[in-house]
Amino acid sequence: MHEFSAACSIVEAAVEGAKGHDITKVTAVNIDLGEFTFLIPEQLAFNFEIASQNTIVEGAELRINPVKGRLECTDCGYEGEVEPDPEIPEQIAMFAPMKCPKCKSSATMITGGKEFVITNIEAEVET
Repeated sequence: MHEFSAACSIVEAAVEGAKGHDITKVTAVNIDLGEFTFLIPEQLAFNFEIASQNTIVEGAELRINPVKGRLECTDCGYEGEVEPDPEIPEQIAMFAPMKCPKCKSSATMITGGKEFVITNIEAEVET
């Protein structure tokens, strides 16, 4: 249900953003979605369709720009994308401590991949 709550938030923001701008229909919502939000893009898109019913957002395309996770290692100074540990099953890999791909230390901080941002909304305007 995490995805349904997120989809409702997107729809609410789009509806609110449309107010006062003579918008008759939202045609697309573009978002940046970080991998550490643990939102599954396909489920988010499905729930967006449901949440947008009977609103000016109904039928709009949800365009998801995936954002890779990034980390910083306080031991060696590495800054970059997270690499999955092949020894950890994929289903739980994101919940495991992130190891530095350079020195294998667990002294890391997540610096990217938590994004859940509407970057823009495309709409039809009343003429």
